[in-house]
Amino acid sequence: MTPGEVLILGAGGLGREVFHWALDAGLRPVGFIDDNPAALDGKPGYPPLLGGLEDVPLDRPVLCAIGQNPLRTRCVERLRARGAAFASCIHPKAYLCRATLGQGAILAPFAYVGADACAGDFLFMQSGAVLGHDVRAGDFLRMDTNAFVGGYATLGDRVTLHTGAKVMPGKTVGGDCVLGAGAVLLANLRPGQTAFGNPAQRL
Repeated sequence: MTPGEVLILGAGGLGREVFHWALDAGLRPVGFIDDNPAALDGKPGYPPLLGGLEDVPLDRPVLCAIGQNPLRTRCVERLRARGAAFASCIHPKAYLCRATLGQGAILAPFAYVGADACAGDFLFMQSGAVLGHDVRAGDFLRMDTNAFVGGYATLGDRVTLHTGAKVMPGKTVGGDCVLGAGAVLLANLRPGQTAFGNPAQRL
């Protein structure tokens, strides 16, 4: 095995984007993991699909390139049960200010993590996402393009912030919460809540 070789979990659109980010970050993606054997049909120029979650050889670290939080949590746990190790991919055009990140982080070009922020395992940040200074975030935080979390905010596990969603400084967002695209959160959210709009209204 060559140093830097990784497998990519998920061969959909996000997985193919992560393939390019990984190359830019100096990693060597050698293949994809996906339960859909036709996931790469009509997509030449990528490494092969090596197998599904239950049968792929786990001889290299894995980059988790699945976007939907419930699904990626389940897939990660299935691979962990088989003894998988997980890699991180920090694009060279992402910016971190002395932040602390857990394993399995993926940061796209122009993602920004502020001073002394701390996030758990499997942080995923699309381009333009901003995690402010001194934020505390749990595992499986997903931040889509231009999502924003202000300084000193606290987020639980498996929080999803869709495109352009904003959490104002100092707010608390419970685990398994979802903020819809463009939502602006001005109040705390209890675990499991979904909110949309500006100002964000709970469903």
